[in-house]
Amino acid sequence: MNIWNIIRRLRAKILPINLPSLITIYIDKKAILDNLSTYRQAYPELEFAPVLKSNAYGHGLVPVARILDSQKLPFLIVDSYYEARLLRDNNIKSPILIIGYVEPNIILNSRLSKISFCITSLEQLQQLAGSQRKLNLHLKIDTGMHRQGVLISKLEQVIQILKDNSNLTLEGIASHLADADNTASQSVKKQLKSWERVQESLIQEFPNITYNHISATAGVLHTKSNNTHNLARLGLGLYGISIIDNPKIKLKLALSMQTIISGVKSIKKGDPVGYNNTFIAPKDMLIATIPAGYAEGVDRRLSNIGQVEVNGILCPIIGRVSMNITTIDVSSVPQVKLGDIVTIISNDNSSPISVSNIAKICQTIPYEILVHIPAYLRRIVK
Repeated sequence: MNIWNIIRRLRAKILPINLPSLITIYIDKKAILDNLSTYRQAYPELEFAPVLKSNAYGHGLVPVARILDSQKLPFLIVDSYYEARLLRDNNIKSPILIIGYVEPNIILNSRLSKISFCITSLEQLQQLAGSQRKLNLHLKIDTGMHRQGVLISKLEQVIQILKDNSNLTLEGIASHLADADNTASQSVKKQLKSWERVQESLIQEFPNITYNHISATAGVLHTKSNNTHNLARLGLGLYGISIIDNPKIKLKLALSMQTIISGVKSIKKGDPVGYNNTFIAPKDMLIATIPAGYAEGVDRRLSNIGQVEVNGILCPIIGRVSMNITTIDVSSVPQVKLGDIVTIISNDNSSPISVSNIAKICQTIPYEILVHIPAYLRRIVK
C-alpha cells in the first residue's frame, strides 16, 4: 500500500463523512451505463473508451470511474498525469490513457501501472528516446485541426525514433476532428482523407498497433467503422448529451443539481434586487435566496434570464447571480418555505433547466456549464 492510500484511509477514519451539504450533485449510474451500452449496440464494430477528463465533465472523476471500472473497457481517458494518479490512488484498476501533454521526465519516471501516454509532438518523443523502461504510447497526428499533434511532415522522423527504441511501444494512433458537430463539414472529409493515408502507412510500419481513433462522440457519424478507426472516444455522449443529431442514439442525462431555499422575504413594487440594481420589482413580490452562485456553477449569464425549479414550479432568477447566492422569484410557489428543495440543473432533457438548455440561454456549449461545477461539491451516485 502506498503512502497516499494510507493517508486517505487515515483521513476517512479521523474526519467525519456524510457531512450535510447545501448543494448536491446527483449522478445517475444507470444513465451512464445505459448510454455506454447504447453506443456499443449502435456501433458494434467499435470499441468505446470513456473520457473522464476535467473531473469527468463535471460529473466527478472518481465516482464515474468507479461506475465504469467493471465494464471491461479498453481504457479510461484522462487529460493529465494528476488525474491518472488520482484514479490509481482510489483503486481504479482499468487501463488509463493520458491524452493530454505530460512532461517527458514525468513519463520516464512514472511508476503507475497500466498507463499509456499520448505523444503530441516530435520534440516530446525525442526526449523519450533511450528510455530504459517499457512505455506504451499513442501517437497523436495533426490531420488538419492544427492545434495539437505531430505534423504529417514529421512522421518519417517519428517512425525512425520508434524503430530505434524497442522500449517505446506504439499501442495506438490518434487524431481529432475539428468540425465533427457539422454533418456537412468539408474540413472533416479532408481530415479523414489525411487520416486514412497516415493510418495505412503507420500500420504497415507497426502492424501490432492495437487502437486507432480519430472520433469523439460526434465523430462516429462521419467515420466508416474499421476503415477509419476501431475505437471511439466517448465524451459528452457518455453523460447523456449530444451536440449533433444521431438517429441511432437515444441518451439519458446523468447529472442533476439541487440545493435548498435559504431565505424568503416579501418586497414591494419598485424595490431593487441584487448587485447594481439590475432588477426592479414590477409589483409586490415574494422572493427567495438559494446558497449557490457562480462559484458553485450557477452561470452569471443567467442573471435576470435564467430559472430554477421549486416544488415543481419554474421560478425566474432575478437580479445578478452573486458569488455564492442567487435570488429567485417564488411568488407563484404555494407555501414556499425555508429548506424547500430547489433544482438548479435537471436531468430531464426536455426541461428548460437541462444543461443543454441552460447552455443555449448562456450562448455557450454544455461542456462549459458542466466543467464549471466545482469538484468540491458532493456527488451522490444513485
